[in-house]
Amino acid sequence: MTEKDRNIVRSLAGELAELAALPIQAERIRMWKNSNGLRPNRPMIYMAAAEMPWGEITPHVDDLQCRCENPALRRIEYDMRRKLFIAKHLETDHVVEDTYWIEKKIDGDGFGLDVQEQLIERADSSVASHHYEPVICDMDDIEKIRTPEIVYDEVRTRERAEFIDDLLGDILPVKICGKRTHTYNAWDTAVCWTGVTETLMDLLMRPDFCHAVMRRLTDAVLSRMDQMEALGLLDHPNPRHTVGSGAAGYTDELPQADCDGERYRHKDIWGSSTSQIFSDVSPEMHEEFAVKYEVETLRRCGLTYYGCCEPLHNKMHILAGIPNLRKISISPWCDTTKAVENAARKYVFSHKPSPSVFAAESFSIEEAEADVRRRLECSRGMSCEVIAKDITTCRGEVERLINWTRMAMRVAREFEPGSGT
Repeated sequence: MTEKDRNIVRSLAGELAELAALPIQAERIRMWKNSNGLRPNRPMIYMAAAEMPWGEITPHVDDLQCRCENPALRRIEYDMRRKLFIAKHLETDHVVEDTYWIEKKIDGDGFGLDVQEQLIERADSSVASHHYEPVICDMDDIEKIRTPEIVYDEVRTRERAEFIDDLLGDILPVKICGKRTHTYNAWDTAVCWTGVTETLMDLLMRPDFCHAVMRRLTDAVLSRMDQMEALGLLDHPNPRHTVGSGAAGYTDELPQADCDGERYRHKDIWGSSTSQIFSDVSPEMHEEFAVKYEVETLRRCGLTYYGCCEPLHNKMHILAGIPNLRKISISPWCDTTKAVENAARKYVFSHKPSPSVFAAESFSIEEAEADVRRRLECSRGMSCEVIAKDITTCRGEVERLINWTRMAMRVAREFEPGSGT
């Protein structure tokens, strides 16, 4: 590590520390807790950092240019530069934290199956098209789904924490943390082994096979949950920047009152599920083949989030059976009016406006605003978050991202309780 590289990273850490100390961070956390607690303030605005077209915009933004030569420091540098870009240029409710978190290194949490797939990649995008070749084709193959055997690699975790602490611990406190959420995306996981078209056919032609796959996978996930708790690998749910496919999970309802602050349980954290390939599957089949199994894991969690890209407006009645359901994804393909009617205003709506506006030949802020405004008008008075995500391209025009967040925040303020609109 050269002194130059060290100084670069420390300088960026200093900028983050200064931003983290601003009163706006505590105010944002307060607003997230209100929203997630069904105490509506203005709709919260978010842009999913992991789903921004960084490969496209980085060459056009000087603040995103990495200058470290050391590969390990370069990765840290790029992560910090992305956080600073969001904080400085996007008008959102992202919270800049006053801590550098090191997640515990956990091995053995997979299911023992290699995915056979074909990819169509785009060089400057993290998004690729996938075609899955089935590796589970009949009942005998289901035995290939292995029950995880969790191992916490404490040595490697502490080595990384000590390295980062020596680098910038006097600027940003460095802390080790465990898993803060539980995720069980039942068929989004299984379809990688069974194939998309094949699975949709099997729901009709081989329902017993589909049930057997879900039973085996769900039992494996339940075992993994037991092991995570027994090994003390869960952690305090706050701070949590994302829950499910939504936005921040800051809440004053978790952990539970009887949590000792040392050994966290699943009932102290958020859980989430989604089965996106069930978009055009009937509510009855969605409940029978997906929710029935997902709920076995979700019922263990303190609060839950459901959905991603699948339209759920006609499936609210089956989601009502999920204990502690708090947030629901309202995707671009969802009928917002029907979703509001069918949900009886009992949940946080996680609005996902269509990202196609970012990809158009000409960016129309008027079209983007109409989408956001329509959604918020339909769900007026509810707790809402508006999330720009799945942005595969902005045609290299970073201003599209910046202008969208400014517009979304301006519109959101119009829907703040007591605003008079």
